[in-house]
Amino acid sequence: MTILVTGSSGFVAQSLVPKLEKLGFDVIGVDWKDSDHTKIVHDITKSLEIKDDIDVVIHLAARLEHEKCSKDEFFETNVDGTEQILNLARSKNAYFIYVSTTAVYGSPNCPITENTPIDPNGAYALTKWNGEKICKKYEHSGVESTIIRSGPILGQGRLGIYEIIFKNLQKNSSIPILGNGENKLSFVHVEDLVDFLIYLQKNKKPGLTINFGGKIPGSVNQIYQELIMHSESRSKITHIPVKLIGLLKLFAKFKIIPVTSWHLSVMHKDNYYDNELLFSTGYKYKYEPINALKEMLDNYKQNNKTRKN
Repeated sequence: MTILVTGSSGFVAQSLVPKLEKLGFDVIGVDWKDSDHTKIVHDITKSLEIKDDIDVVIHLAARLEHEKCSKDEFFETNVDGTEQILNLARSKNAYFIYVSTTAVYGSPNCPITENTPIDPNGAYALTKWNGEKICKKYEHSGVESTIIRSGPILGQGRLGIYEIIFKNLQKNSSIPILGNGENKLSFVHVEDLVDFLIYLQKNKKPGLTINFGGKIPGSVNQIYQELIMHSESRSKITHIPVKLIGLLKLFAKFKIIPVTSWHLSVMHKDNYYDNELLFSTGYKYKYEPINALKEMLDNYKQNNKTRKN
């Protein structure tokens, strides 16, 4: 069986491709830049023709929330690029798995279900939602597809907005938390997402749109306290009043702080999911996200060996 993976130089693919190959699949990695797992260097906004037969397409390639790019660049990659890959899937009669995001819901009340109203906040969420709609359009022309709305993904090698937290832990500086920190957040361990993607190629769920929000490791206060203990840091938590969120969103707009407006809209609220539909597929989460955070922290410290203050 041949599986095409877009975004093959990206974070999720670095775990996915080796697992697929170990299981005996032929994997064709496609990305705009070369990497160990990329066989075809290609800009997905352009038409792609491949001679090989393809049984499954796992579409990971996307411009991400934290990337500094224009709205046009988000749309070209996340919308036009998705349609180009769907065209390829249709020509090969391949099963299509689209990794979307729970950011399409905005910042709703919890628990979030697949029936929670769509309210994209920002270009990334909007373009991923548009990508979902294109998947549904292609279903009418015979493309079997499954849409996975993933929550925030954690794992060794990823930093994102956590870099500032790890930096502060290493320097024994204060750890800022928006709000009182008693809110609960769920996270996805990258290995869980990878295992679910592999599970789906064997247990196809065409037409299904499903949340993949991950486990809840505890309240924000509990998570950060555990990281402080794990790193043996002298850092202390500082709570930032929610009433300052307007000012913080202005800072985010001008890239003064390393978070987005969407991050600010959810980080002081509960953000977790009803897993009833996911569990009905037969898949259950296997990995603890707090362990992923600790691995990320350890990796950061190893790569940034500087004297603590």
